[in-house]
Amino acid sequence: MDFFEPADIAIYIQGRGIVLKEKSLVAFDNVSGKIAAFGKEAEDMVKNPAEHIKIISPMKRGSIADYMAAVKLFQYLLKKAWGKKPLFAKPAIAVCVSKEITMVEKKALEDALYQTGAGKVFVADSSLKQLLEKIPECPEKWKNWKIFIEIAKDKPENYVTEQLSDLFHYAEENEISDEKVAELFHKIMAEHVS
Repeated sequence: MDFFEPADIAIYIQGRGIVLKEKSLVAFDNVSGKIAAFGKEAEDMVKNPAEHIKIISPMKRGSIADYMAAVKLFQYLLKKAWGKKPLFAKPAIAVCVSKEITMVEKKALEDALYQTGAGKVFVADSSLKQLLEKIPECPEKWKNWKIFIEIAKDKPENYVTEQLSDLFHYAEENEISDEKVAELFHKIMAEHVS
């Protein structure tokens, strides 16, 4: 299995509340080359892996790591969240992300949501809860925003683990010993604590 720590994607629809919460996972069938599953169904495949299935997370620490897979994932999740009736044309979508993602990463996320059919996209570096608290303050500003997406992590320490893993991989590629990495880590920790 080869995927980044998946983000948790929550979709909130005005008047209905949070209607969906799933992992940012996509399962590919290596034989057909097609997508086999998204979200919860792909997560179930992680538990019972098949040889011909590759599972990835197109989101890395809340930003897009695989653009086309992210577009397909958002299309699937938005359709699933909206329900049986067709998703209305060109919806306005607000998406809540971590404060750590860059402007370039925000632009990629915005573009991906436009690819899903969004008419307007607003990227907020706040939690869904914080953004929803602002709506009663400016109801006119938010009246056309029907769909809110939060890309977060229920356990943010998993992102730290992923970053540390990336660091060790980088050190290994550049022939920096584990001992040297540990020495540098202790030095940074000592500076951070004092």
